[in-house]
Order: sequence, then structure tokens, then C-alpha cells
Amino acid sequence: MLPFSKFVCGLTLLAIGVDCQIISVPLIREKSPRHLMLEYDTDMDQLMALKKPKPKPRTNDSIALFKYIDSEFYGEISIGHPAQKFYVTFDTAWSNTWIPSKKCSFFNVPCQLHHKYNSKKSTTYIQNGTVFNISLGNDQLLGYLSTDIFHVAHLSLNQTFAEIVNVPYLYLLSKADGVVGFAYSSFSVDGVVPVFYNILKNRLVAKPIFSFYINRDITSSRGGNLFLGGSDPKHYNGSFTYVPVTRKSYWQFHMDRVDLVVSVHKAVSFCKKGCEVIMDTGTSIISGPRKDIEKINELIMADTTIFGRYKVPCNLVHKLPEINFVISGKNFTMKGRDYVQQMTHFGITVCLSSFVAYDGSYGYQWSLGAGFISSYYTEFDMGKNRIGFAVANE
Repeated sequence: MLPFSKFVCGLTLLAIGVDCQIISVPLIREKSPRHLMLEYDTDMDQLMALKKPKPKPRTNDSIALFKYIDSEFYGEISIGHPAQKFYVTFDTAWSNTWIPSKKCSFFNVPCQLHHKYNSKKSTTYIQNGTVFNISLGNDQLLGYLSTDIFHVAHLSLNQTFAEIVNVPYLYLLSKADGVVGFAYSSFSVDGVVPVFYNILKNRLVAKPIFSFYINRDITSSRGGNLFLGGSDPKHYNGSFTYVPVTRKSYWQFHMDRVDLVVSVHKAVSFCKKGCEVIMDTGTSIISGPRKDIEKINELIMADTTIFGRYKVPCNLVHKLPEINFVISGKNFTMKGRDYVQQMTHFGITVCLSSFVAYDGSYGYQWSLGAGFISSYYTEFDMGKNRIGFAVANE
């Protein structure tokens, strides 16, 4: 007898002609907005000065800022009929999906610099009109809900999303037009059904699992893959280590501790009594409590800050200490080359620590972004409410 999932998959295949095997969505690596700011010799304060009235002094309370300026992995989707193409971040720390609207103001510069959804050009558009409003630091992500056909890889489904008429200036240099959220539905604004829930509801994949592979070759524009419906063994070695989700909003779990290996017999530990962590595919950074992050950066010889990040001597990256993230009693080790990002400006290479301070106002203490996932293929199992980690292939 066929397993139930394959039986359902077969029925779906016969009914709607969709292959229910694992769906692969290619990810594109682009220069992050932080990298572009380095090239343009500007910073976030200069960009925000374009917006009137002048914003209040920025503090470290906006994790969205860090997410935005350190995003570098995007994928392609299309919406409506005929299809309108967009580049999006597939983000496990968001539940909602939003896209800039053709109806945004001419004076909203970030919107004008991106692809915009035009409902009038889509024959499959369904009006909703519910107001959508999220505060991002000193700015608002403002729009309204609409429904249309989403095309992700070769999957198609009716999806409600936010048409944004005010795109925050944080996204001025972002390569992505918008965001497709992959967090739990309890985190969704206005009760909108997230994309992956909708995929499961329509039985378009065999298993309630999605996973991320991030290509570690920073010279390649091929960023990796998002897999819908399972995991691809060719991109990881060995078996997964699973940890249960502790809070079904973010993909949040409990981490035992973090050890920075000073010598063969000595390590400096952080998160000593355990701490709550989220997986955040919308950024490349690793964030943690300010005191811990400052100490880690001190121990890896990072000192001068550049655009809010610590700089590391590039010639010493190969000598930097290993850092172990202890999860379910197992060490997940990152070497210097894994937690240092290289950026080149006018032929000069700058090396930045991936460790960024976060003040913990969202119910978790640490977050692990694409820098961690590039070392460890990560599986998100919504059926069993768990996260799996396996050593990623080069």
C-alpha cells in the first residue's frame, strides 16, 4: 500500500496536474544593501535623511534594519495573469507576504525603484481592501490586502497578500521587491493565511516541510535553493539533528549555549543557562545580546565599526577561533571563514563580523541567519514542529 502522503500526492497529480515531488526554488545572491552603501560611500542616516520629516534618532530596537541591510538572498515569483515578475526574500521571521503596489505615491522613492504589482493588468485579481500596516522603526509598511494567483516555481495558488503603497526607506537599496513570509500563521497580521500553509492546504507538496541550502561560494551569484515539500540529500552530509520548536510564531527553539574556543582546553561560554533562538532566513547576520556580542567581537579581534558592524583584519580570518553553537547537546561549529563576510570596495576588501547586537525585545535572545545556514543545511518541519540541522555540502 502507498504511504498516505504519496497517495494524496498521486490524487493531486491526477486532479490538477501538479508534480508533488520536492519543489526547488533557486535563490540568487546579490550584494547586500550594506555592501552597496559601502560602494556608494553613504550610510543609513544619509538615506533616512531623504525622508521628511527627519526621523527620530535611531536606536538598536529595530531588528528590521539589520535584516534589511544584510539581506543578500532572493528568489523569483510571479503574480497574476498575465504573470508579473518579482524578486522576494523568503523569510522565516515573517508570516505575511507583501509586494509594492502600482498605486504607491510617485514621491515614495523606494517603491518607485522596485517592480510594482498592477492589479488592473491581472485578470485573476480579487479585491479585498483590508488595511495592512506594520511599524518598522521610524517608518510604516502601509498598504491593503489583495488576492491573486501566485506562481512559485511551477506551483500556482490563490494567495492573499499586502499591496504596499508606502515602502519604508529602509528598502531603498534592497534588491528584493518584497517578502514572502514562512513563519507560523499565529504571527500573521490580519489573519492572512501564509503562503506555505496555503501550499499545504492545496496539497501541492507531499510533506509539510521546507528547507534551505545556502551556497557557501561568495563569488557565485547562485545563492542556493529553497526546497518545498522536503529536503534534498545532495546538499547535505549525514543525518539531521532535530530540535523542537518552542514558540509557534517564529521558528524558535532552545539552544544549550555558545562556546568560543580560545584554546584546546579553554572556551569562553555565552548563553550559559540556555537561551531562546530563532532561525531567520531574511538576513545573513547572527544576532545576540549586546554584552555577549561585544565580548565575542573583542575575542575575534574585531574592533572598528563600519555601518553598525564590527570589522575584522582580513589577513587573520584563517586564524580566528572556532565558535560552537551547542544545540541538543551537539556542537555546530563555525570557523572564521563561516562567520566573517567579505566585501570589496574599489579593490579594497573589508571583512565584517557576522555578529550583531540585539536587545531581545521580541521574545528571543539570539537569531541565526544565512551565515549559519550556509554551514548547516536547515529543515523546517511544520508537521512535527521541529527544526533539523545537517552539515551542508560545499
